[in-house]
Amino acid sequence: MILKAKSAGAEAVFALPSPPDGMTIVKQMKELDFNPKAVVFIRAADPPVWSQNLGKDGDYFLLSPGWHFAARYPKVAEVNDAHQKRLNRPADPLVGPAYACVQILAAAITRAGSLDREKIRDAIAATNMTTVVGPVRFRPDGTGEVKVFFQQWLKGKQELIWPKEFATTQFGYPAPPFSQR
Repeated sequence: MILKAKSAGAEAVFALPSPPDGMTIVKQMKELDFNPKAVVFIRAADPPVWSQNLGKDGDYFLLSPGWHFAARYPKVAEVNDAHQKRLNRPADPLVGPAYACVQILAAAITRAGSLDREKIRDAIAATNMTTVVGPVRFRPDGTGEVKVFFQQWLKGKQELIWPKEFATTQFGYPAPPFSQR
C-alpha cells in the first residue's frame, strides 16, 4: 500500500491503525522514502509511547484523540494539575474525554433524581452542558455533538493545532521528508 501511494504521488494519508501497526507503518514509510505532506493517524499516534518509540520520525503526524490539556474549559486546569502531580506529565489526550463522561453521567444522575436506568438514559440524551472537552449535546440517534481537537506531534510533543483559539502552535505543514527531521 505504501509503494502504491508513493507511486500515485499521494500528498496526504488518512488511516486508523492500532498504535503498534501505526509505528510499523511509519518505519516502513521511512524505509521506502514515502514522504506525504500530511498524515492523519487516528488512534495510532494517541499514546505517549508514539514519540518514545519513533523519536523524530513520529513528528508531523496528526491525531484527533478528542481533547488537549490546553483547552480552556471549566475544570481543565484542575484535571491537568492533578494528572501532573500524580504522573509528572501533562494530562494525556484520553483523560479529557474520560473525565467528560463522568461529568455527563454525574449531571444526568442528578437531573434524573434517581438511579433508574431509563431515567438516567433520558437525562443523558437530554444533555446540553459544557464539560472539560467543551460543549456536549446528543443528537436523536445518540451520537454526540462535541468539539473536534487536532493535535500534531512536533519535537516529540503533542501540540494542539485545532481549535485555533486553544492552539499551542501552528500546523506543521508540509511535513519535511524523514531524512530532514
